[in-house]
Parts: sequence; structure tokens; C-alpha cells
Amino acid sequence: MTGAEGAPVMTGAEGAPVMTGAEGAATAPVQHAEASENSQVTQVGGDYEEHHHRYVRGWEFLYGVSVDKGEMDLAEHAFVEPSNGYGPGPVTQAVAMLHSPSSRRSVLVILGEKGTGRRTAALRVLQKAGVPRRQIRWLLPDWDRPRTEQLPHTEGHGFVLDLTDFPSPPEDFYTGLADYQKAAEEAGATLIILAAPDAWEPGVQATVPSVRLARPAARKIAEAHLQYLKADRLDWLSSTPLDGLLAEEAQPADAARLARLVAGAETDERNALAEEFKDWEEYLKKWFEDHSSADDLRERALLVAAALLEGGPAHVVMEAADHLFTKVQGVLPPGGPLAGRDLSTRLEAIGASPVGESVSLDDQKHGCAEAVLKYVWQQRPPLRRVLLEWASDISAPNRVAVDHLRRIADSLAQLSLLPGGATVLTVASGWINTGRAAHTQLATEILEAMALHPVTGVGVRKQLYDWAHQKGTSEALADAVASICGGRLGQTYPRIALTRLRLLASRPDGRGRAAVADAVRTLAGTPERRVLVLSEILEWAESADADVRHAGINTFLALSDITSDGFLPLSPAQDSAASPNDTLTTHLFVRGWRTALLEPTTTVGAHESLAAWLDSPQLADEQVLRLAAAALRGHVGKQGASALLVGTPHSSELGLVRRRTLLDQLISEQAAGPARPDTAAESSSESALPPA
Repeated sequence: MTGAEGAPVMTGAEGAPVMTGAEGAATAPVQHAEASENSQVTQVGGDYEEHHHRYVRGWEFLYGVSVDKGEMDLAEHAFVEPSNGYGPGPVTQAVAMLHSPSSRRSVLVILGEKGTGRRTAALRVLQKAGVPRRQIRWLLPDWDRPRTEQLPHTEGHGFVLDLTDFPSPPEDFYTGLADYQKAAEEAGATLIILAAPDAWEPGVQATVPSVRLARPAARKIAEAHLQYLKADRLDWLSSTPLDGLLAEEAQPADAARLARLVAGAETDERNALAEEFKDWEEYLKKWFEDHSSADDLRERALLVAAALLEGGPAHVVMEAADHLFTKVQGVLPPGGPLAGRDLSTRLEAIGASPVGESVSLDDQKHGCAEAVLKYVWQQRPPLRRVLLEWASDISAPNRVAVDHLRRIADSLAQLSLLPGGATVLTVASGWINTGRAAHTQLATEILEAMALHPVTGVGVRKQLYDWAHQKGTSEALADAVASICGGRLGQTYPRIALTRLRLLASRPDGRGRAAVADAVRTLAGTPERRVLVLSEILEWAESADADVRHAGINTFLALSDITSDGFLPLSPAQDSAASPNDTLTTHLFVRGWRTALLEPTTTVGAHESLAAWLDSPQLADEQVLRLAAAALRGHVGKQGASALLVGTPHSSELGLVRRRTLLDQLISEQAAGPARPDTAAESSSESALPPA
């Protein structure tokens, strides 16, 4: 189940939050509170620590992201429905299937090859089926294998799931669609699956209606898009040189791109539009022919540097160009900065423009920077490794382009899509193992960009998985994988990232373990991800697999460490009221500490972590005392607990006061006798529960 905007919601089996006691009997809730991401927290009578969550975590559901307004507008106003030669078109058929009075469906499959316009068709189906714009979502495939249990079915929402990058869904995905269809129909939700025709083979395992999408005529798509975007330029498509750009078999994406270029043109320079549409191929071919002498080599280097550092400061571009020039055996003239022609002359030679203190190829020739890199990569294969080495050199710490690392990484990731692009992945992973900080930093950025790219993403994420568990993975490579998982990959695909972090944390050789701790703390540093990260780590900590269990407990203790870098997983003491999300986070921390206290090898670490929380002035007294009491109840007589409760010479004054209050509370509870259940058994019962 998901919240109103498609965000995951934590619920019980029947859709309501559930809290259970030691024997699994539900207790009577006395308070409900809205939590972050539309989830709910249920407070029960008595001390919350005596009852334990059994909930389906929001983690179990894929995230849905809203559709760009421009894309939604084009689907509504410029969609071209391909003809199948007879009867209604596929979109019309799809809407009829969803609304059939005799057998209404909530799941539909659109079959077609990449580039046939399936995304736009899916949006148009949902629009015509009456799903409000604000309730249409793309589902992010945050999984390593498709699972129907992770598909949301929020009331009144429409979801689009693209399975194209998965060769064929597993059998349990097909069989699970029956249950999902029932849940979606009850909630009034709709799911559209996009798949390649040869990969969707449900057989008798699933009865899901499907429509096949043929490729629409590219010319019609361009005309429809331009009619909506800028109708007064519709005749441009019929004029030279634009009239010959779209072949009959052109991709719909190319047609849409041409329409955008025409609509966005600032002048009537149609020749430049045609060159941009063709990636400036003819222009660059002529430029390199005209600049083929030895004396032109330095200007070629400047062109490549300007392309890689598009929009960068002039002095950075020029220094980077000279570095490339020397790397290909060029000899700089004597005189240093005084030698050679002026900047304006050199920029004119390469077709670039000064923009303030910066240099731009795209300012006058939009898209030219990316086209230059593609052209050089494809036309000069022996230069590929030189380009990669040069990009690494100039972006190293204290080097001229260090502040342009992200731009460089994104550019190199684009090159990985071209023929020979596997070189980028090979060289980047090789750099990491060399141990050079400069190479490692850029390589990590490149791999991260590739892992998030719609074309290379699936393959690179699989490679990260393999590196995480392969025996031969080096310490440096393990650290890099953890760093990538803690960065943009973890923010976009947290489940995928945490799966790889679990593999790293469970390695018997310990490689990457410290980097895993850093990555997990980074992910948990985002408040909206904190509950999800914590709950996943506790799943590790309660695993039947000893290696995974130890990895989970140790990762939890690293996450609970508030002494090293100022990381604070709850609202600070000065906040007048803790958020409901803090309440659930506190429950999870209690569960984690109790798990750590049960493990002989981590008891000391758990006590040290709790001690730091008791000493911290950043947390409110009520927060810390309730949490510590819940964690220690049933463990007071165990080794190390007395030292924690008494304190040490290093304990803060605030911590000592809190310890006295905490000790009095625990003694009073113990003196009250058997009014409380056996909390140790209670904790064991919770650990034995099946994953939610």
C-alpha cells in the first residue's frame, strides 16, 4: 500500500498499522499519528517498548515518481496512435480493456520494442482511463529481480512499470499478478507494464490483457509535436534541409527531438538545426579536414578540452588543452602564457564563444560539445585511452579541472554508450585498483553516472553486485562500490544499494567494511530514508545466516555512533516536539540495541553506543531515557550494564544525572515484580518473526 502521492506506507496485513505483544496478540491502539511519506505510527497503551512492530514495511514497495509536465502535455495533446491496419488502434483497445463492463482489468501490458513510444502510449491510456495527472507515477525498478509484492496499488493511482531491461520476468512474477490484480481492483488502481514482445511470456501463469504497439510514422510524430509546441513553424519540416532528416524507419524519439529543436530555435538558421540534429557530423568532419596539419594539433586539443569542459573558465580550458597537447607528444612553444595566438583568435578557430570568463561551444552551436567528444571517440579509436587518462589527470586533486569532476564524469559516461564504450568501464575499474586517489575519484564518479544511466544502468548495477561478493575484489574496489551505493545510486535505488552494501558488510575478509558504515550513515542522513535504511539493516541483524547477522549488528552499531562526525539520527533536543518519524526511528533503535545486547561479541559495543547517547546534550532527556530504558529492560543484570548505568570518569554531568534517573526507573520496575512480561523472551519472539 502507498500513500496519497505514491510514497510507501507501512501497514499491517489488512491495511492498518499493527503492534503486537510477545505472543503476537494485537494490542489496543490509543493514538495514531501521521509519519513521513504518509506512513503511520501507532502508539499503544503502556510503555511502547513492550510491544513490537509487525508491519509490511514501506520498503517493500517501489517508489513512484511524478511525470514531467511537458511529457504529460505531449501525451495529451500530441500523441499519434499507430494504426494496426484494422479496427481501433492499440491505445483505444487498451482503454476499452481497462473499462470493459464484463471483465474490468487493473493491469495491462503494452508490448513493443524500445523506441516505439510505449511510455507516451502508457500515459495516454491512463489519461483516457480517467486517472488524474497528479496521480500518475513512473515506478522506479529498485530491485534485482521483479516481484509483484513490491508493486503499489494506491487508491485511484495509475502506475507505469518498464520491464524492458529485464530479459524475462521470473515465473513467480507472472503467478503473483493474479493477487496483485485483485488488490489493485479493490483500490481502484491501474498498472501498465511495458515489455518487449519476445520477453513477455506469461503462458498459462497469468491472464493479463496486452496490446502490441507498432512504430508510428516518424513524420507524423514530428508534425503532431510541433503542432502543439509551435504550430507556426510546421512548414519548417517541409523545407530544405529539414525535409530529408527523418527516414521512414526513424525512431519516435528522433522525431520528437527534431520537433523540440525546431520549436526551441531562436533564429531561422535551419542549416544549423539540421547539423545539430545530425550531431554536427558533417560540420566536424569538415573542421577536422581543414585542421589536419601539424600546426593545427594544438587547436584540436583546445576543441576537445572545450568540449569536455563545456562552459568552464577559459584558463581551465586552455591549461587542460595544453596538457592534452603534451600527452600526444606535442611540444609547447617557449614563452608560456605569452606564446601563441590570443584567446579570441583561438576560440574563433574552434568555433567556440567567450561567455563572460567562460568558453562555450554550445552557445552558438547547441549540442556541439557532446558531438565533438562522440566524433573524436568514434573516429580515433587509438585516442580513447589517452582521452580517459587525460580526463583523470586534469581532474585530480589540486589539478586545473578538479572543480569540474561531475561534468567530466557525465561526459565520459555518455561515451560508454558508443561502440567501444566498454573501454570506459574497463579503464575506470582498473583505475580504482591502481590505488591512485586521482584515478579512483574520477572512476567512482564515472561508475556512478553509468549506474544511473537508463542505457548502461542495469549492466553496471549488476557489475557492482558481482564486485561486492566476488572473492577477488580488492579493498579499493570494495570501498568504491560502497561509496557509489552511499551516493546518488543509494538515493535513487536504495534497495539495490543496500543489497550490495549487505554483501560487502558480510564479506569474511572484511574488505570495504568501514566504507559500508560510511555509506549507510550517509543514506540514513536523509530523514525520508532513515526508517527504511534502519529497518533493512535490522533485517540483516536478525538473519539466520551468521555472517549476515554479524554484519547487520555491526552496521547498526556504526549507524548508532553519534560521536564521530556529528551524525544525529533523531531530532535535536532544541526541537519542541519529536516528529512521528522519530517515534518509529526510536522503536527501530531499541530493536537494534536489544539485538546487539543478545550477541556476546557486540554487547560491549552496544553499551558504548548507549553511553554516548546518554551523554549527548543534543538529544532531549525524554528521548534518551525512554529509549535507554526500553533497550536495557531485561538486560540490567548482564555484564557491562552496571558500568553503563553507574558511568565512568569520562561521563558528562548531564549523562550522570540521566543515569541516576534511568537506574531509579529500572529498579522501580524490577521491584514491581512480574507485572511485566519476560522482555528477553519478548525480544527473542520478535527476532523470530518472519520478515514483514
